[in-house]
This record gives sequence, C-alpha cells and structure tokens, in this order.
Amino acid sequence: MAAQLMVAPSEVTNAPVSRRGDEGHQRRRWRVVLFAVFTLTGFSALTLQVVWQRVIALHSGVDLVSFTTVVAAFLAGLGLGSLLGGWLADRLGPARSLVAFACSNVAIAGYAFASIRLLYDVYEDWAGDLTSAGSKFAFNVTLLIVPTTLMGLSLPLVTRGVVARVGDAGSLVGRLYALNTLGAAAGAATSGWVLQGSLGFVDTVRLAGVLNLLAAVLVGVSARSPLRSIDRRARSLPGTGAGDDPEVSGVGQGSRAVWPWYVIYGLTGAVALGFELVFFRLVDGIMRSNSYTFPHVLASYLTFFGLGVAIGSVIVRRTARPDRWFLGLQFLVGLCALAGVIAFVRVLPHTPVWDRAADYLTGDGLSTGFRHPDGSLNRAFGPVLLGVPLLIMAAPVACMGAAFPCAQALVSQRVETLGRHTGLLQFSNIVGNVAGTLLVGFVAIDRLGTAGTYRLLALALLVPGLAAAWLTTGGRRLVLAGGAITALSALLLLFPSNQRLWAQLNGVPRDHLMLAEDRSCATALKLVDGQWVLTVNSASQNNYPFDDYHVLIGMMPTLVHPEPDTGMALGLGIGATPYGLAVDPRLERITTVEICGGELDLLRGLADGGAFELQRFFTDPRQHLVVGDGRDHLLRTGERYDVIVVDTLRPQAAFSGSLYSEEFYELVASRLDGGGLMAQWAPSPRVTNTITEVFPHAVRVTVPQYGNSTFIVASRSPIAIDRGALVERFRAGRDAFSPAQAASLEAYLAAAVVECLADGDPLPPVPPEAINRDLRPRDEYFVNDPGQVAERAPSCGSG
Repeated sequence: MAAQLMVAPSEVTNAPVSRRGDEGHQRRRWRVVLFAVFTLTGFSALTLQVVWQRVIALHSGVDLVSFTTVVAAFLAGLGLGSLLGGWLADRLGPARSLVAFACSNVAIAGYAFASIRLLYDVYEDWAGDLTSAGSKFAFNVTLLIVPTTLMGLSLPLVTRGVVARVGDAGSLVGRLYALNTLGAAAGAATSGWVLQGSLGFVDTVRLAGVLNLLAAVLVGVSARSPLRSIDRRARSLPGTGAGDDPEVSGVGQGSRAVWPWYVIYGLTGAVALGFELVFFRLVDGIMRSNSYTFPHVLASYLTFFGLGVAIGSVIVRRTARPDRWFLGLQFLVGLCALAGVIAFVRVLPHTPVWDRAADYLTGDGLSTGFRHPDGSLNRAFGPVLLGVPLLIMAAPVACMGAAFPCAQALVSQRVETLGRHTGLLQFSNIVGNVAGTLLVGFVAIDRLGTAGTYRLLALALLVPGLAAAWLTTGGRRLVLAGGAITALSALLLLFPSNQRLWAQLNGVPRDHLMLAEDRSCATALKLVDGQWVLTVNSASQNNYPFDDYHVLIGMMPTLVHPEPDTGMALGLGIGATPYGLAVDPRLERITTVEICGGELDLLRGLADGGAFELQRFFTDPRQHLVVGDGRDHLLRTGERYDVIVVDTLRPQAAFSGSLYSEEFYELVASRLDGGGLMAQWAPSPRVTNTITEVFPHAVRVTVPQYGNSTFIVASRSPIAIDRGALVERFRAGRDAFSPAQAASLEAYLAAAVVECLADGDPLPPVPPEAINRDLRPRDEYFVNDPGQVAERAPSCGSG
C-alpha cells in the first residue's frame, strides 16, 4: 500500500516503463509534500484556536459558559466547512480540489493577520450590546465562522484530490487525518507552552498565518505536474463514467445505506466532546488551574486521537467488517474512560509512586511554578504532567481516533462522491460535538458533577457496544452482549463518587472536604490544620477564619475615602476581601461579582455552621451578589463606584492576565467616580509597574503580621492617609470582628506601614517587558518569563 496516489492498472499497462517510473517517483514525492502540508495546516489551525480562545475570553468572560460558547462557535464553522468542502470537492474534481485547498489557506492567513483587531478591538466596541449568552454566541459565531469554515474545507478537498480508489479511502484518509491531528497537537502544545508566552498573542497569530501561506505556496510550487497527472487519471478512471469497475467506483457497495453511520457518528461525537470537557476539568484540577492547562489538554487529546487514527488506518485495511470495529471501539471509549479514573483514585495510592504524587496533590502544583518555595525543583511535575493525562485520556481518546477510519470506510462508496461523503461524515460528527459541548458544558456538569457526567457518557456508549455484539453471528451474540453489560456495570460500581474524586485531587480525606461543583468551577473547602482552605479547581485561594491581610485589602480603601457611597468587589473568594469592604457603614451599596457560583453555597454552609462574619455578610442588605466574570461585568456596567477592590489571585493562575493588565486598570479607572480608589494585591514588580502606568497616585500598604505582604491602593486623584481618621472610621464597624481581630486591625491602622509610589509627578519609563498587557500577559505565562523585572522607582517618599 505504499502508493496511495495510485492509478488503476488500465491506466499504466501501455505506458513506457521509464515514464511509469518517473510518474511513480513524482507521485511519491508529491504525496510526501501534501502530507507535510496537511500536517502544517493542522499545526496552524490549533495555534490559532488556542490564541483566539484566549483573546475572546478577555471580553466574553472566562467561565465554562463562555468557553462552551466559543468552542461551540468554533466547531460550528468547522462543521459548515466540512459540508461545503464535500460539495465543492465533488464538483471541482481532484486537481482543482487541491487548488481550492491552497486558496483556502491563503484566505485563512489573511484572516489570521486581521484576527486580533476583529476579536479584540471590535468585540470591545460592541461589548455593551452583548448582554446575553445568546448575543455573545451569535457574535462569536459571526467572528469565527469565516476562518473556521475555511479550515473545515480542508479534509474533503484533500481527500478528493488524493484518493483514486474507494478501497483506499478509509486507510489513506485515516493517515491524512492522523497527520493533521498530530500537527494540531504540536500546534496546541507549542502555542500554549512556548509561543503565547514568548511572542505574545499578536505575533503568534501572525506566525500561524505565515504557516498557512507557506502551505499554499508548497502546494502551488510542487503541484504542477502532479495536478496534471491527477486530472489525466481522473478522466481515465472507469468509475467516473458508468462505474464499470467495482473496485474503483464502489458499485459493489452502492446499495448499502450509509445514513445510519452519519447519525451514529454524530451521536458518538457528542459523547467524545463531552469527555473532552470532563478530561479538561480533571487535568485542570491536577495542574491547579493555570494557563498552560487548556493547550496541554488539547495537545494530549489530539496526540492520543491522532495515534488512534493511525492505528485505525491499519485496522481498516485488514478487516472485512469495519462496522463491528467502529461500534466496538466506541464502546471501549466508555470502558477505558471509567477505568482510567478508577486507576487514578483506587489503584494509584497503592503503588510506589504514590508518595511523590500525594506530596504534589497536597500542595499547589503549577499554581506557584515548577519549584518548591525553597527554590528546589519539584520532581513530581514531569510524572504528573505526562502521567496523569496518559492514565486518564490515552486509551479512550485513542479508541475515538481509531474509530474514524472505520467510519470513513463505511460511508465511502464512489470516488466521484468521496468528497461529499467525507464532508458529511465530518459535519455529522461536528454537529454531535457542538451538541455534546452544550449539553455537558451547560447541563450535565452543573447537575451531575464530573463523576456523574463520566457515568452518563460511558453509559450512553453501551448502545454501540450492544450493536457490535448484535452484528456477530451465532451464540457469540449473547455472550458478547452479556460481557459488555457486565464489564460496564462493574466499572460503574467501582467508579468513585464526586466527593472522593475531588478529595483526592485536593489531597485530603473525603470527610475533610466540602464540595460545590458547577459549570464554571469545582469549588471546595478543605479542612487543613483546623482551618477551612478555599480551593478552585484544586488551587488554594485563602482561609477561614479570615486573616487581617485579606480583610485589609477590602477595608483600607474604603476607610481612606472621605465619602464612600458605592463599592465593588471583583471576586468573593473565602469572603474576607468583600467583607472588609463592607465594614464601613458609610457604604450604601456593594456589588460583589464571583465567577464560581458554588462559592456562595459553600460559604452559606459555613455561615449556617456558626461563622458569624459570613452570617453578617449574607444578611447585609447592602450586598448585591452577582455570579459571573468580574471583568466582563465591569465592562458592561454603566455604574460608577467610589471603591473597587480585587480579591487576591496568583499571577500564575489561568487568565490572571485579565486582572493584571494595563487595559484592565484603564477599565477600572473608567468605572471609578471622581476621587475613587482601587485596591489590589501586587504580587510582582511587573504588576506594580502596570498599576502605576495607569494611576498617577498610588501607595503600597505592607502588613507585617502576614509575612510583610503588600497591596496597592491607587487613584486618579491624590490619596490622603490620615491614620487617626482610619481608626475612627474603623471603630464605627469594629463589631464586625471578634474582639481579638478588631484589636489587631485597629492597632495596625494606627501605625499602618504605607509607602508612596506615585504622587502625580511623572514616573520614570519602564521597558515593554516590565508591563503586563491584555495581549501580552507576561506574568501569567510564567514558564516563558526570562526572569524578574525591576520595579520602577517611586516618584515620592514614604508617608
């Protein structure tokens, strides 16, 4: 099967030997070029998707609802492109299909070069009108439909251009798809781990556009003679006319109904994307929710899928029953998915590697980088980053991939309709992908949690398992059906509960965990050394009882403001920062925006258990609680606030760049009333530089009793710190704290350590790498950060 661009024997019987040899060599060289090009376009496509997803999230939000909307919009374009590509391919013929493929890559490159302007600036201009999930979805579809449709054209066009025999369709298309998928995996990994952090979003999409142009040029430069040869062979093939040769034209299979396979592949596509979402949630919990998780999961998923397609390409060449293989592989997806999580939860603790894994799980993993606090390298990172996706994802995703060549073989009947059938197959699968994304992202995880969603998806795949058994003959039918039911039932019984699963991810016994999982976050309170520690996707946030530091971030700017009336807290966390904001009775209205709605349920549980601060917080009539993305809410609100505080967020956390960028601070400044104040933790010199780039007045507050941790209070107006006034205003609300904490806070305010950073005078400039921007969030991509930057010198003395 070496020459897949082969011709029928009748084409070459009378050709001179030397000419046949030259054409054969030319075809082999052309095939290598085309395979390389198709790999390259996969690399570019996923590079663009990873960046576009990140850029759109700056305005549409970073919760799972937003992700689901963007992924569904992206897939919708791919599905439409597959359908259109199949229609085009069968009308253009082999040679012109490849020309159309080259042209589509030129168009993708053009869009890539303009995409940041469209996805960032244009979106921001329209943001005030996009107030519902439906309007956001429609806008995202409008922005993404053109390039993703062009991407979706690729497989049907290339398939029509290279497949000369129906019998080769499953194997050859499978190999093409495998290479494209492995290229996509490399694109996701390279973009996520290297390019975004090293080049920024703009240069990364430009690089992807250049790759698409390169792909078009390679096709054009190397394709002249092969394309003429393809046209000659296409005209001479018997199957293009009366269909006399069943081996070439597929007449022998023409009476077989193929539409059920489209339906089945669409339904299994829904399950596949459902599994991808729960895989992402689990691996995000392992990696402690940082910006490398999404590309890491995509790269792992696509790698396993591509390898599975390659395996399936071998299987389909050696079997006479691709239908049984297709159905059986789909059933194995569910079994392997369940088995991977069972191995992680029930088997791993009894292996020699558990001590190292447990040490990792009890800590904060990648949320603080690759090293321990003492600077030593954490040896668990390699096994965790590679081993956990391998354990959880490899087998089920490989089975998904192996099923594709079988499905391709089942729907391929005639060469002249091959493009249409390939496009329809892709379209049906992507329609299922969209449905699965929406159902799991909006409904299943919200109602059933990760573990329940796993069970539901695996149970759905029992249907193709029973169908595979039905297609066997004799007594084996009942044996296989009974075996399928027994195997699935056993794994469902062994599968851990959601509580146990997330307890292991959080590194605590399950009776030390309170869990509230929804479609945005897996939020938990874990009991550690007598304190409740809040975690979001297993990354620790802050603790209850409240410490002085987090309370002060919310309280200090309110007490400093001479006449505060309205306040906003971006992020609820454990409740300490918005609680501190509410201490001052002069505030009449407070808005607290939290993306993880489960936090509200957990904190209400603590309040019911006797946490009097939280009891006061939830019964405070001034509090207006909003579940949603904080920056997105700030972008759309028309309100102005006297005080805006931002709850603490590690700069290494996923999407932290949205809350530490120059553009974010400009947005905050635009929502502050005259004399309004903002307060936020400044965890790096780059954050301090960025704040003082926007706010001409800023002070740094140091809290000795919290390890000399600092935060910044900033404003467009002068900031006056009157310690006597701070104490007096605090006393009006000191009953909000226990006597011991009230005394501690009052003593601190009386002698607050405050350093002036900016007092209206021009500050010395800093280089671009010393600032965080929306499109270049350097702190967030900590793996690519070459080192700490210098903090700019203050323009004033200490106060």
